Amino acid sequence: MADQEKEHFCLLMAFLFSPPDEEMVKQAHLGGVHSFFQRYVQSWEGGSGFLKGFLMEGDPGILLKDLGNEYDRLFSRLNNDSIPPVESVYKPWTQDPLCSLPFASERGLLMGDSAIHLLEIYRQTGLDVAEEFNGCPDHIVLELEFLSHLYREATDKEVKKFIEDHLDWISLFKEELTKLHPCPFYKSLLEILDLFLTTERKRLEMMSNG
Repeated sequence: MADQEKEHFCLLMAFLFSPPDEEMVKQAHLGGVHSFFQRYVQSWEGGSGFLKGFLMEGDPGILLKDLGNEYDRLFSRLNNDSIPPVESVYKPWTQDPLCSLPFASERGLLMGDSAIHLLEIYRQTGLDVAEEFNGCPDHIVLELEFLSHLYREATDKEVKKFIEDHLDWISLFKEELTKLHPCPFYKSLLEILDLFLTTERKRLEMMSNG
């Protein structure tokens, strides 16, 4: 998988983790999403079951409504039972030993250390955070978009550092999502992301040791 392919892969993943729209459902309904991922999943030795969620049949309008409702159930911050796809939620709010705030070591909060760190990275690279991500600059959509940027502009060493620092929460996110029994689409989406990151970690570790 060349860097340009990884760049496109991450952008597509970011798109699919965004609130569903007509274009997303159209591409899934026509089989485009399934076809895009199929060759990569096979090369990563993933089972065919990883792709089942992208085989969407039925009326596109109904599919869009159902997928939108599922997105809100799983990820919306307005739903108390949801699991926001935001890095800070899965880590202690801060690792600063000098912080005296009573919630400093708690999990489940927004704008933790990871968010502050990413805001600084975005500032240094001249990237702006869209208004919809105010309060969660470490949302999975932004992290995947930035990873795509790194595959285009940065070195393997920088990619490795970013994955280690800011995408190490995906396995925890996957565990929490499983408890909510997501629809096949989102189950497949997270399975493929987890498989991609596992494959990349192995490759980057071999590169650094070689």
